[in-house]
Amino acid sequence: MPFASLNSVKDLQSFVTRAKTLDTTGVRFVVSGQVLAASVSVMHPAGLGDGVPIVIGLRTFALDFAGQPRFELDSVFEMDAITDRSHRMISENSTAFPLPPREIAVSWTAMNAPRSGWTTAAVVEDADIRKIARDGISKVSEGLPDNPGAPLLAQVRSAVWGEQIGDPSHVEFPAGATLGAHSLGFLLPRGETTVSRAGNWVRLTSTGGHILARRAVAL
Repeated sequence: MPFASLNSVKDLQSFVTRAKTLDTTGVRFVVSGQVLAASVSVMHPAGLGDGVPIVIGLRTFALDFAGQPRFELDSVFEMDAITDRSHRMISENSTAFPLPPREIAVSWTAMNAPRSGWTTAAVVEDADIRKIARDGISKVSEGLPDNPGAPLLAQVRSAVWGEQIGDPSHVEFPAGATLGAHSLGFLLPRGETTVSRAGNWVRLTSTGGHILARRAVAL
C-alpha cells in the first residue's frame, strides 16, 4: 500500500501507538480511491448490559497509486502488525506499506457509522473537550479501588463515559467521545471541534481526526 509521504507513515504510527493505550483489539483499514481510512476502538460494550458507549477514532491518510494498480480494502489487522511495519518503514525511509498477511475479526466493526447525511449541530472549543476528558479520567481513577474486578470496572467506566454531554434539545454525545479526541491527539491548544449528527450517531471532527460515537449498544 503506497503512502503519499513519509510524514503520513509517521502519523499512522503515532495514531496507532496512542490507540494502544485505549484498546488493543485492532486497526481497521478501509482503502477507497487514494485514501486510507484507519479506525480504532476507543471503547465499545463488551456484551449484553454493558453501558459503555461505542466510540471509534478515525484518521485518513493520503495514498499515491501512481505507477501501480489501485485496489480497495476493508480489513482489520493487529495493532502490533501495523506499528512494526510503520516503524521499519520510517527507519528505511520507505513509503511502501506491506499489508499484514493475517486479518482478524473484532466485534466493534459490526456497528458502522453513516458515510453521508451528516448535519452540523455545534462547534465546541477543544479546551472544553479536553477538560471533560481529563475530569472523566480522574473520576474513573477515583471510583476504582486497587485491583478492581471486571464487573466494577465496567460499572465505573459505563457511568463516567456513558454520560451524555451537551444540550438534549440540540445535540448530545457520550463523554467517552472526549476521551478519544483527547487521548488520540486530535485536539489543538486553541482549536475547535465540529459536532455533527446522523441518525443515532454523533461525529466530533477536530484538526487531528474524527471521533464517531453512539449510545451503548450490546454487540
